[in-house]
Amino acid sequence: MDTDMIILDCPVCGEETDFEILKEPPEAVVRCTECGHTMRVTLKEPKIFTIKTIVSYGTESHTGTIELMEGDICSVGDFLVAEVGDESYGVEVMSIERDNARRSKLPAEEIEVLWTRLVDKVIIRASLNKGATTIPLYEQVPGDKVYTVDHITSVNGKQFRITRIKLRKGNIIQRKDKTAQAHEIKRIYGERS
Repeated sequence: MDTDMIILDCPVCGEETDFEILKEPPEAVVRCTECGHTMRVTLKEPKIFTIKTIVSYGTESHTGTIELMEGDICSVGDFLVAEVGDESYGVEVMSIERDNARRSKLPAEEIEVLWTRLVDKVIIRASLNKGATTIPLYEQVPGDKVYTVDHITSVNGKQFRITRIKLRKGNIIQRKDKTAQAHEIKRIYGERS
């Protein structure tokens, strides 16, 4: 039989340890797995907030939800799972809204809307220089696909060597063998001889 466990501060050990639940909540009896200390604690289930979420992908946006527990702090850049209809998607938080103002960080109970972008699959944008001509390329790829500076890649069937990668954060990586995942990339620049 599996025993339910919880992490609590043990007054005897003086630190957070695993406790075995001997009697179920709300008035639980628990025992420290380190020193054996037994105590009564009142455990309440954390409240779960279902937060309206806008999931953007390319030029499309869909409304969905993300569940966060009371006390969870959500920040721009966090990776979460959004539900849109019957589907689940990995998303990155781009902005947090409360009182018609954008915030960079808020506790779950204060969030009105999360603005996110899909990172399971992303549209990679590339600019391929061929002599005096620049060819724009677009392709849908998994968000965790890795691109490496000075390596040969293919976007939309066109092979080229990556010369630099512009990241969504604004910086550009150009050092040989430096990498970035597709969901981090704003544009790839490359050359074809």
